[in-house]
Formats: sequence, structure tokens, C-alpha cells
Amino acid sequence: MLIIKGLLLLFVLASYGNGSAGQAPGAVYDEKKVADFYRGKSVRIVVGFSAGGGYDQYSRLIARHLSKYIPGNPNIVVENMAGVGSIIAANNVYNAAAKDGTVIGNISGPIILEQLFANPAVQFDLAKFRYLAVPVSETYVVVVTRKPGVTKLNEVIGPKGKQVVVGAIPGSTVEHGAVLLRDVLGANLRVVSGYKGTADVRMAIDGGEVEGFVNTWQSLKITSIDKFKNGEWLILAQLSEKPIKDLPTPNVPTIPMLAKNSEQQQLLKFGTSTPNEFGKVYVLAPGAPADRAAALEAAFAKTFADKELLADAEKGRLEIDPMIGEEIHKLVVEFLGMSPELKGKLQAAMKGKK
Repeated sequence: MLIIKGLLLLFVLASYGNGSAGQAPGAVYDEKKVADFYRGKSVRIVVGFSAGGGYDQYSRLIARHLSKYIPGNPNIVVENMAGVGSIIAANNVYNAAAKDGTVIGNISGPIILEQLFANPAVQFDLAKFRYLAVPVSETYVVVVTRKPGVTKLNEVIGPKGKQVVVGAIPGSTVEHGAVLLRDVLGANLRVVSGYKGTADVRMAIDGGEVEGFVNTWQSLKITSIDKFKNGEWLILAQLSEKPIKDLPTPNVPTIPMLAKNSEQQQLLKFGTSTPNEFGKVYVLAPGAPADRAAALEAAFAKTFADKELLADAEKGRLEIDPMIGEEIHKLVVEFLGMSPELKGKLQAAMKGKK
């Protein structure tokens, strides 16, 4: 069932009013001037993952409805630029792509950990992107097939735990989650990284290369619900502090149940749960004209309230629970301001991921 922050979204829409928008609510732009720029042009949404995954499906849904809310009604084109958990796409949008408001990045919030730990592949500063929207916050779950013969996470914990081979995407929670389960909780996981998207990991599972992965429940409901219904796949854990309401498996442990102490709980929370509050994020590069950025932010807010989009989302089992503009930016800045002590512990916990 769709979840909408109704009152909040109505407030946000009201703040845009007659052509007003911005990273700070209430910023005003000249709708005619913006329309004159966008008319006859194409706006690219650069998705940092391969086709067929959750990011791709959300972007294609949004692309079908966004144009009518952008002044000038430009054509919307979705382009996949997969690699390193969307770091390649983020680098491209930040450094190489046009900064005139015609290129929107759809990147992964968890790459904030790669910036925090000074990964040399990161050539951007997440604090400086212009944030437009997040369609829904995400919750990751630990999924296995029947092949390794486990039904509960505690069966893989400790030196005598059964080994499970899991697929991973570098720089994403698909990798971060598996590494933290292995190195913080002691799960006997062999992490096979290097996949470009969850669609590729699912193919690897079907081909017998790996036996499970960490992925969002929001995406799994779209791509793989039948595998849970027929018992091919099982959910061993949910990487969240509160239980997911619509899991097909009852009594799946959450972070507070998985962690043996407060330190483990903090590491799991900041390593997996918190970055995915702004997971499937839409951004513009720094330097994009303020009026066009404001118009695009307003367009996203209106799109998420569009009845036709909501009907399409319902059919595709895509949740819509949006976060807009400055609210996202604040979360990013707060995360990057993490205390040195916690940062050091988290980095140490994830040091074996490469």
C-alpha cells in the first residue's frame, strides 16, 4: 500500500505556490524565464545503477510524469551509468555533465560513507550537491536462497556458522551491509563484490554464482516478490531499527535484536540504516542556476502528488513517501559531521570490505 506524507507534501506544495520553490522553502523563480529555457530541450536523469533494478524503475516512473510540471515541458530521458555503487554517476554529474539544469543525477545516499572515509574514487562533495527529492526512504534486508541450508541469521554467526556466499555492489549498502554483518556480528559471509546493480546480483543468484545478498525491501517487492511467496528466497534480518510492516516472513530480527551491545547497534545503524533515509536521491550539480533548480524541486514535489503517478506506482508496487529539497541536505550535512570517534569505529569496522 502506498504511504504518502500527505500533510507534509501539501505544505511543501503550498510553499511553492505560484511559481515559488528552492532549497529553502519559499524561494521565487520566474516561471516564464525557466519555461523559455526548457522548451524544446531534453532533461537527462542519470541513474547510477544498471537497468532493471529499483533505482532504474523509480526513475522511469518519475520520467513518465515529471515533464508536465517543469515549465516549458522538456522531454525526459533516463540514462543508466552504472558502477561503484553510483560513484561513477555522481562523479559525472558533479564534474563533467552540463550544469545548466538539464542533467539530474539519481545516486545512492550510502556513497556518503565512501566520501566520509576518503575513498579516492570519490570526486565530489555530497554537501555541495543541490538536492531535489527522495521518493522513499529505504530499508535493507538480508536475503538467502535455500541452497546454503539456513533459515535464521544465527545459523551463520560465529566460527561454526554455515557459510553463505553473497553478491555485492562496491560502495553501496549491498556491500556495506554484508561487510558489517561479517565483521561486526561475526556472520560467516563470503562477500563477492564487483556487480554493477542488483539486477546483476539477481542474475548471479539464478546462475548459482552466489547464494544471497543484502537489498532493499522496497526494490525486492518490485522485482522478486514471487520468490518469497514460493519459498525460494528467505529473509534472515532487516537492517532497520523498526520492523517492516509488510514482510512476508514473521519475526525477522531488526538491528536492536541483532546487536549484542550499543556499539554494534550504532555501527549497524550508521553503516546501513541512516544513509538510506536519503537513499534514492535526485540531485543537481553545484552551480546549477538557482531558478531552474527551484523549478525542478517544485516539479518533483508536484509529481509525487500526481494521481496518475500514484496509480502507476501502486500497480508497480513502488512506495512513494517523499522527502524534498532542504530536508535531504540537512541529513547529508549532519551525517558528514559525524563525531571523529564514531567515524573511526565505523571505518575500522568496514576496513576489510575491499
